[in-house]
Amino acid sequence: MSTAPTTTQDWYLAGAIFGWEAPQCTAQAPAPLNDETLKAYFQGVEDGGTARLDYEDQKAAEEDNPQPVDYPTIGPTPGGSISLDDYLKENREILEGLFHQHMPHTEVPEYDQWYPPFGETVPVP
Repeated sequence: MSTAPTTTQDWYLAGAIFGWEAPQCTAQAPAPLNDETLKAYFQGVEDGGTARLDYEDQKAAEEDNPQPVDYPTIGPTPGGSISLDDYLKENREILEGLFHQHMPHTEVPEYDQWYPPFGETVPVP
């Protein structure tokens, strides 16, 4: 919706969209509305949430499209593709070989022991 809802039907549609996006949430009034409009909004939230849950149940029942184990997920993993975690792990392993470096083994002169020169004597008080 590009503009703010104005009619009861618009508020019902806004509620249905909200319910679809968050099917198991507790809806609150988005704005001060009259009783009829508020009732339409809440009915839209309920209908949208029910439709989303029914859709997910229907998709889970299909054999070629199993429901992901962890909910929510980051995008679908269609047949033949790999999950995001596996993809990132694979890329890290590839890049590790390319960028893996050790610190150079050099002597730092600041850490060498310092001895006073033999020609000079330091008076001791």
